[in-house]
Amino acid sequence: MKNNKIALKVKGKTYKVTTNAKGKATFNLKKLTKKGKFTATIKFSGNKYYKAISKKVKITVK
Repeated sequence: MKNNKIALKVKGKTYKVTTNAKGKATFNLKKLTKKGKFTATIKFSGNKYYKAISKKVKITVK
């Protein structure tokens, strides 16, 4: 699934990316510098084949 929009919300900041030709999305979280565990929400906006979905994920910064 290429060229789909994905959004990641962590600590009040939203990061948006588009999937590449292989369907992978890479987020650059430069603002997340404190060590610890964070809960984030990732959203897929949906398209004509798949419904929109939202999941909670855990991020660990070492």
